[in-house]
Amino acid sequence: MNREARPLDKDASTDQAVEQHKFVRKIVSLIIVASAVIITLYVWGIVERHPRTDDATARANVVGIAPRVGGQILKLNVQDNQAVKEGDVLFEIDPEDYRLILEKAKADLANVDQQLAQARSTLQRLEPLLPNRFTTPDTVDKARTAVTTLQAQREGAVATINLEELHVSYCKVIAPFSGRVINLNISAGAHVTAGVPVFSLLDTNKWYVIANFREAEVRHMAPGSEAIVYLSSAPNQRFRGKVQGIGWAVKPEGEIDLPPSGVPYVKRELNWVRVAQRFPVRIEVENPDPDLFRMGASAVAIIKGPPPK
Repeated sequence: MNREARPLDKDASTDQAVEQHKFVRKIVSLIIVASAVIITLYVWGIVERHPRTDDATARANVVGIAPRVGGQILKLNVQDNQAVKEGDVLFEIDPEDYRLILEKAKADLANVDQQLAQARSTLQRLEPLLPNRFTTPDTVDKARTAVTTLQAQREGAVATINLEELHVSYCKVIAPFSGRVINLNISAGAHVTAGVPVFSLLDTNKWYVIANFREAEVRHMAPGSEAIVYLSSAPNQRFRGKVQGIGWAVKPEGEIDLPPSGVPYVKRELNWVRVAQRFPVRIEVENPDPDLFRMGASAVAIIKGPPPK
């Protein structure tokens, strides 16, 4: 009798262990699913509160270096990609033509001064004669008019000299700020035209990042919001920044009635699927590394939230 009960007890304990094992597996599965849901919601909350995008590029201001006078380049003092400092002479234009014009203007001034001295002498000689009627009022008036006319001519001659002196000084083109020369494709001997850029100068003193965020994410940021920036060339280095402004206009797809340079254009990811529009957000970088930041470099931007009130 005892011999027959032992196998039954053994089978019952085995079934019980199997059931317990199944129950434990269900509990573990539920825990895993619940944890995954909680983690997903947590990550979604972080992403929702702190928008992130990898559709971002490093930018800096670029100024076209255009001479204020035309002429032939005598000396080119820079090379492409060279770093320059504010006040450095970038290139020099042949000043000889402007010097000749300046010398002529000085000669004209000397001639006017001589005529003015004679006219004043004549007026001083005629005015004492008028009370005794040794001369006529008409003659005195003509002498006064001559002095007034020559004084006006002298002012014009002085203005011409000042202008020509400026033209001579403009023959030396100076760097308006410290930066790097870019897109230099010219040599000494070339003729340049006033107002036409010869090359560009990249302002390396101030860097910012243009990050394109989806329109639903824009409400989680504002000017002054703290941001974190990573460059693709240095993913382990973190840079601080602040939102300077959020774009209020982008060019809609298919619009042709807007000026080409009046509104920024942000390309959508898919042409055949309706996707959220992205708006450019300008982030000023507070601690840029001049050896890492390059114009157009890919970046990742993370917004830490609205600025504290």
